[in-house]
Amino acid sequence: MTGYHIEIGYNGGGSDKTEKERWEILKREARNIADNPKTIIIEARRLGAPETCEEGCCHLDTYADNYAEPFESSGHPITIIEENQQIMQLASAASAIKYHVRRAYVRLLIEAMHKHEIEINLTVA
Repeated sequence: MTGYHIEIGYNGGGSDKTEKERWEILKREARNIADNPKTIIIEARRLGAPETCEEGCCHLDTYADNYAEPFESSGHPITIIEENQQIMQLASAASAIKYHVRRAYVRLLIEAMHKHEIEINLTVA
């Protein structure tokens, strides 16, 4: 199973926030983006996300709407891992729509963190 591992990156000496503050902001922004699936859909469409799968059974809005569920829900694509201060976005299915939604979520999260002048690392593995 592939995962998108998101964590606080290098933030030079010019940062006025502590490591704990940066982590709390990352978690808050991760939740804010998840709670706005319409924004995820707009971002996914911006880079050409299909509205439905080839069979017509899976829909862009359905996948994005899943993000608005509580992170602790069974099968939710986002998990917060407090022990190593990491947000994990699971990527189990090879669906073009899901890939677009996952990537849109990450782009929005990077942008949100940059508004706070905080760098984050993304590892896809």
